[in-house]
Amino acid sequence: MQAHSACLVEGIRGVGKTSTAQRLAADTLRLDHPPTARRIAADPDAAFGSLRSPILIDEWQRVPPVWDAVRRSIDKHRAAGRFLLSGSSRTALTSDVHAGAGRILPVRLHTMTLSERSGRAPAAALADLGEFGIEAMRGVGSPFSPAEQIGAAVESGLPGYLGMDPADHQEALRAYLDLAVARDLTEITSAQRDTVKLRGYVRAYGATVGTTAEHAAIHNAAGVSKATGGSYHDLLVRLGLIEELPGWSHNRLKRLIRRPKRHFVDPALAAADHHDTAAVLEQRRDRLGQLFESAVACQIRAVADAMGLGWRFSHLRSAGGDQEIDLIADLPDGGVIAIEAKLAHAVSPSDARQIVKLEERLGGIFRAGLVVHPGDTAFRLSERIAAVPLGILV
Repeated sequence: MQAHSACLVEGIRGVGKTSTAQRLAADTLRLDHPPTARRIAADPDAAFGSLRSPILIDEWQRVPPVWDAVRRSIDKHRAAGRFLLSGSSRTALTSDVHAGAGRILPVRLHTMTLSERSGRAPAAALADLGEFGIEAMRGVGSPFSPAEQIGAAVESGLPGYLGMDPADHQEALRAYLDLAVARDLTEITSAQRDTVKLRGYVRAYGATVGTTAEHAAIHNAAGVSKATGGSYHDLLVRLGLIEELPGWSHNRLKRLIRRPKRHFVDPALAAADHHDTAAVLEQRRDRLGQLFESAVACQIRAVADAMGLGWRFSHLRSAGGDQEIDLIADLPDGGVIAIEAKLAHAVSPSDARQIVKLEERLGGIFRAGLVVHPGDTAFRLSERIAAVPLGILV
């Protein structure tokens, strides 16, 4: 807000867009209030005259012409910090947001990380990792127990769901998904959809988080055709429910697959949809490992976005399957950080063998490697690779 005239706060329903934006706003226009919406729709350009900046325009998609009114107002007066618009990424994809380029900056609001849920700052900074390598992490202890760190895979970071009884928590998350496909769908498409089949597709997709499952496998599990499954996938993207990792590409490595790794925006949604409680997952370690990997990827991406690091994330998998790394971060200066999620309290150098192979291939541009686990303390595995508890990063 200190650099841009307007910011568009995006994110899934219930992530806290309005509550967060209201902390910065001097005045608010609630367009989910019908009389206000009618008044603004009648003359959008007159809406801002008597209001103090920053002006929050909440649920702006209810009156789409307000977007152009904001653009025109900014063109007349380019001062920073004039507008906050709260809406969802799904709305942005169906509106003429490109016309706001250079005027309105989209800002993604993720679900809350472990540290945010407990009201404390992370024990180590990702920015320091990019600058100083693993020396920024060595010896730092996690303020979270192993159980709390693993719990990030089944406990949602949606603020309204914090602190609930586990059974109520999972029931509420399943209801959240029910409403997402039944109610939120009407905001992004006018076409009639079979919500029962779409809900089944959501459940089938949730079974694949933390994997590179092919679309065909998800379609078959959901009992839908390729064309229908493709349209459902697009709807989930527009609803903001899925946050896939693209396959990594680099000129020093050949035969890398481009198929994305599947992730929900919050892995707890996938866990709840399959009744995967902490107790159940103790007997399903493979599934727990996939959910933990998804939690690692989602929370590290959230922290990097919030800090404005400009890191681009992907995953690495070779066509032959002989090399696989869960999370690759490409830094703006050309450096590379490799991250593996490991569901184990004890980590040894052998757990970093995939990262070591990448380090040897990349040479000097390899900045650091992390084996992220739910343990107690960060320690060095080699000169540029460390075992790091999730709880000190996020």
